[in-house]
Amino acid sequence: MSDTTARVHDAEIRDEQHFWSVIALVVFAALCALAVFLIGRYGTFDPAALTFLDLTLLAFGAFRVVHLLTYDKIFEMVRAAFMDRDGGRLKTAARGWRRLMCEFMNCIWCTGMWSGLIVVTVYFLGVWGRFAVVVLAVAGIGSLLQLVSKALAAQSS
Repeated sequence: MSDTTARVHDAEIRDEQHFWSVIALVVFAALCALAVFLIGRYGTFDPAALTFLDLTLLAFGAFRVVHLLTYDKIFEMVRAAFMDRDGGRLKTAARGWRRLMCEFMNCIWCTGMWSGLIVVTVYFLGVWGRFAVVVLAVAGIGSLLQLVSKALAAQSS
């Protein structure tokens, strides 16, 4: 493949990924609107009543969901479903919506936005939503403690 052909091909792939990024942005905006509707209709939301504990629970709950989507083995089969196989190894899909999903699940910042939306929505939908977020937050604190202990062990070796 000539240098010019390769550049054109790369530009086509980049344009295609921009298209899928715009689609993801539109879907995220629609989910935000749906979250506002659901909380308004079925939940309770009083920003003035949010306490430090509420924000801490939401933060650790979102942390746990991000960790689940991007790192945990239990979710590996879902991540693998979007990837290309290169012999016996998995690699990021070359293009299209599957590449977007691979990039999403490899980017903790991207995953954090979606996870935050989900956790906040669930939290404000009622008692069972709060319970689910508390469970996620406890698991998130456990994950964080494990990460810190691994880092300290590696540093002392």
